[in-house]
Amino acid sequence: MPITFRVIQETLRVASILSFTFREAVEDVEYEGYLIPKGWKVLPLFRNIHHSPEIFPDPEKFDPSRFEVAPKPNTFMPFGNGTHSCPGNELAKLEILVLLHHLTTKYRWTIVGTNSGIQYGPFALPMNGLPIRLAQKL
Repeated sequence: MPITFRVIQETLRVASILSFTFREAVEDVEYEGYLIPKGWKVLPLFRNIHHSPEIFPDPEKFDPSRFEVAPKPNTFMPFGNGTHSCPGNELAKLEILVLLHHLTTKYRWTIVGTNSGIQYGPFALPMNGLPIRLAQKL
């Protein structure tokens, strides 16, 4: 299910489960002219990385084809990164695949009302909810 997997990856990019995390600088770091002293707490914002036009061109467009080639290291981190990465991330992606398989093969679904976009605060959610109607396929 490679196309479905790319849809999941793009969904996780657009609407990350993990918006940010806390880290501590283990040494003095200069970043874009600013000094981050050793011991300071930093707050990487994954949404800013995932929506950066330098990393993901046209970042507001939903485009699963972005993941036909693996993204560069440290540019796609929906479950964190490195030793602090969520240990259940592969299981979570597998569960999403199984859910989508059953929803698309066994049910017809239609949006009730209008789709009015995404709100961020702090997690990505459909604006005003996203009610759907499910009907079992016969």
